[in-house]
Amino acid sequence: MTRAGRRFCLVAPLLVLLLAPWLVATAREPALIPERVEIAGPAQLSKPLPGYWFAAAATPESGPGPYPAVLALHGCSGPYDSKGGLSELQRRYAALFHGLQMHVLVLDSLSPRGERSICEYPPLRNPVTLKDRRDDVNAALAWLAARPDVDATRLVLLGWSNGAQTVLAALDASDPAVQARRVHPRAAVAFYPGCTYALRKADYRLQSPLIMLLGELDDWTPVKPCKDLHRRLAGQPPLFELESYPDSYHAFDSMSTLHVRGNVGSTRSGTATLGANPAAREASRERMLRFLGAALR
Repeated sequence: MTRAGRRFCLVAPLLVLLLAPWLVATAREPALIPERVEIAGPAQLSKPLPGYWFAAAATPESGPGPYPAVLALHGCSGPYDSKGGLSELQRRYAALFHGLQMHVLVLDSLSPRGERSICEYPPLRNPVTLKDRRDDVNAALAWLAARPDVDATRLVLLGWSNGAQTVLAALDASDPAVQARRVHPRAAVAFYPGCTYALRKADYRLQSPLIMLLGELDDWTPVKPCKDLHRRLAGQPPLFELESYPDSYHAFDSMSTLHVRGNVGSTRSGTATLGANPAAREASRERMLRFLGAALR
């Protein structure tokens, strides 16, 4: 048996344990309704951070907890849909982890700063910086760790696009604000992040295990800087895994049809291609769960 085959045999039971309750739960549960919560933000932010709390439900098999928790970090469009509710993406992932006996906190970093979207801004003019969002993560991790129903030793960061770039910032072990943090995530997942900032930082290193999930055809946050970062850090602890999917653009794990978006501030053309690749969406979900199954066991 190959090394890859042996590795799969080891993690496959973990994946089965993770997926089985989700398949049962999604078949029997109605749509989840989160509790809206307010989180004390960084000192420089005068308003609290809005959050949406999907509490894990105790079962006779699982006991009363505490349970692991996922901190979900939105992309540049924010966490909401056009009607003002949480986006389909946020709700779908919340349902996935809720079915796996994990809490989910969806954090809103834009509205307390007076923004609905930051996709239109060039990076140097972005009114919500990576430092801002990193500080939001630190505040949210402290909020999670203070809850008696949360297992503070099993916290997960999960981000998409600008939120995935925030994951990289929040895992930067060379950053004094990360070093000073009392609570650290056990593992992190980054869907199609922008990696240029981390790559350009000569002393960048990871604080927690990370997996990146990328689209090979992404013309918004290209894969090359992420692959270069992975090559530079590969072999160093903590674990850093990367998976990229052919024929896949930005937001390949969404449910949207493939389309070109205009008014994009961070690309030379001002446009970006995004939309679902169903095969990559399913494969990346399973890859994410295998990674987290190993990290949280």
